Amino acid sequence: MYRGFLKTWVDGLVVHHPHTQNHAKRPNIHVAFHIYDFLLLFGPVISWWCFPFERVIGYLQKIHTSNHVGGELEGTLTRSFLRGAALRRWLRRPDCPEIIKQFKLLFDRAFSPRSEAGDSPPLSEDGERAHYTLNGVTFSRASTNLGSSLVLYYPSASASAPIAGSIEKIDTVAGDVHFSVRRQAPLPSSQFDPFLRFAPYFPAVTYSSKMQNRIDKIKPSMVLSHCARFEFSEERAVVVNLGRS
Repeated sequence: MYRGFLKTWVDGLVVHHPHTQNHAKRPNIHVAFHIYDFLLLFGPVISWWCFPFERVIGYLQKIHTSNHVGGELEGTLTRSFLRGAALRRWLRRPDCPEIIKQFKLLFDRAFSPRSEAGDSPPLSEDGERAHYTLNGVTFSRASTNLGSSLVLYYPSASASAPIAGSIEKIDTVAGDVHFSVRRQAPLPSSQFDPFLRFAPYFPAVTYSSKMQNRIDKIKPSMVLSHCARFEFSEERAVVVNLGRS
């Protein structure tokens, strides 16, 4: 499906943008067709993409050399980076000794700092919050941070499909936290959703660019994930699921 969509896009270039007929062929488009083959040969993209090496190059570029050619310091940094990457890979192997696995948590804390998953502490008294963290994910009310307020959620316990909305209030009552979420208005039936053809391969849905007057009061556990919203016309907005699962 990926290669089919890519071919449709390439074939449509000369139709929708005739000036591209005079452009030289781009090697990155050719390589994009081979991503399918790379996945079969080398596994998930994260196993072979170049971001780690680009990050090393960024470190090297920031080193002050006082116009000296050098090379020793850069070599030391590169060897250290590669040794660390090899060690992380070894720690993930199934045949890694159990005693070494016991120290992996300490290793991750020392060399791969991450935010600890957890929930926000309870308030000393009932009231409204600006932020709330659940399982390491932080949600905010729209007036504090619009991006962190955009969510996909189940409006009720019996709902079978999530909808998009924006958190307007985060309240604590008797120790229980609730989100007041304003719904994103659905796309009118007369409007066309161009992303339907890519479902379920691309998690985007077109909504109306307007918000509804209806507000749902839900528990934080009823939130599926954050989402991104982009208004690409006065009437339509695309909403993309940012969930990692």
